[in-house]
Amino acid sequence: MFYQLIFLGRARRVQANVQRLADAGLVDRAPTLTQCAFGVLYMLHRIVRRPESIGIADAPERETWRARLLAKRPIRAPFLLASRTIRPWDLTGFASSPRFLRRHLVGTYHPGDNALYDLALLASFPGELEKLRAQVAEASAGETLRGRWLQDLCVYEGYHEHLAELVDRALAGDLEPRVEGLPTDATLRGYVDFLLAQPEDAGAVLRAWRDGELSAGVAA
Repeated sequence: MFYQLIFLGRARRVQANVQRLADAGLVDRAPTLTQCAFGVLYMLHRIVRRPESIGIADAPERETWRARLLAKRPIRAPFLLASRTIRPWDLTGFASSPRFLRRHLVGTYHPGDNALYDLALLASFPGELEKLRAQVAEASAGETLRGRWLQDLCVYEGYHEHLAELVDRALAGDLEPRVEGLPTDATLRGYVDFLLAQPEDAGAVLRAWRDGELSAGVAA
């Protein structure tokens, strides 16, 4: 019941998806539901303590009125929700379907190589990276109303072009960032390695708390 509350009734899907990641060799082994719960705490900490890492870039904004308006995150958030490109109730992405992951990647700005996290999640579903590549190509071309809307929704120039490069790398099996010193959540493997270092079950959590060794799930 506890895990169903933490994952809003999607605990079984979380468990199945992290096992799929392990089976695909994208992570060393599947974290337990307790460890995934620490992942939720980590992401909440990121939102509170590092809000500048979400949805902001040093890249120039697109020179359209919509992109300039949507550059203000409080204004952009309702449009992201309405477009179903973000799910604040699934902070880890472990409960997400491949269809949502594709929609999220093509419609939500990810700074730098941060999209590699979601690309790794998507790579565990056969054929989904190829579907994403076609969607990114449409958005990048900007020849349709939807394509131009997605460009403005992502606000910054060159996002979809860079995403296309990352997808091509992912299709080639390269899911490693080209920049050093990235935070734990920048790559799926780094994030899951952090989770695997957390207590595996409720008993281990209690023992770690008793011994003063309990992590708050807030790695840098």
